[in-house]
Amino acid sequence: MKRLIGIAALILAACSNAAGPGPILIQTTSVPLYPDTPERLDVGALEYRGGLVLSSEDERFGGLSAMEIHGDRLLAISDSAYWLTAHLEFNEDGWLTDVSQAFYAPMLDADGMPLTGDAADAEGLAPLGSGAYAVSFERQHRIDRYDIAPDWSGIAIATPTPLEAPPGTDRLRNNGGIEALAPSQNGYWAGVEYPIVEGRPHSLWRMADGQEPVVTDYRAAEGFGVTGLARRGEALLVLERFYARDIGNRIRVFEFENRYFDRQTGDVTLTARRLPGPLAELEPGMTIDNFEGIAVSEVNGEMRIFILSDDNYNPDQRTLLLSFAITP
Repeated sequence: MKRLIGIAALILAACSNAAGPGPILIQTTSVPLYPDTPERLDVGALEYRGGLVLSSEDERFGGLSAMEIHGDRLLAISDSAYWLTAHLEFNEDGWLTDVSQAFYAPMLDADGMPLTGDAADAEGLAPLGSGAYAVSFERQHRIDRYDIAPDWSGIAIATPTPLEAPPGTDRLRNNGGIEALAPSQNGYWAGVEYPIVEGRPHSLWRMADGQEPVVTDYRAAEGFGVTGLARRGEALLVLERFYARDIGNRIRVFEFENRYFDRQTGDVTLTARRLPGPLAELEPGMTIDNFEGIAVSEVNGEMRIFILSDDNYNPDQRTLLLSFAITP
């Protein structure tokens, strides 16, 4: 039934003037990590492996708020409810050099129609296995499951199934909801951008099928919000973002250890701690913008961290995709 609904939506889009799913042309420009010293590659425990400014004349492009990367394949979502798939190009040294074969498609509601208005603010993305992905939304706070197939060929027809959201979701700020998702054992992690109660820690929720939600307090520095999560083995990577008009953007990447016990019985105990000091911190003067997406993938046998910025459809901002190796 879902497939028939999706096909009907495609036919409706094709018969109207609405921009339906299809290829999109993305231009790329390589950028150094340090504009004033382009030969410098180090930042904390990471080493730069190339970065791109992404742009397009298609007015739908922009607002990219979360991503997953599998080898040389990129899957992203925008906060105006579009899917993006693309192929990442690397040179012989493993440096990120280009993006090709880009494809855009509107995210659909349960009736197979494109999401619009407050329902369309997609922010977080996490794989659930077998081609299923959790997507978090703010403004109309919720988490939905989309089955888009392992090769992502179903993005144009997938309709959502509601997932259980963390407790207190109904009390989240209008523009400060569940920005960050990452896969977990039989479920997902969900990170709230700002504390539900002012002055309290941020909340990282572990949602697992058939189990009670487990929350871990996460204390970010004042002014920093949690905008992205990614799994690296049994650890979580947390992307933190700060912005002030008189300072600009600051970005931090932390590693957050977590371990589970008694998995077979379902009696889960969580112990977690944030490792001291960030893996990396990007500051004004570096190539930086409003980073909201983070992903981990292997390139040429090397573990990589990718971060992606949301340009807010603002001509004064950029969509940046940066790649880093994790140094010993």
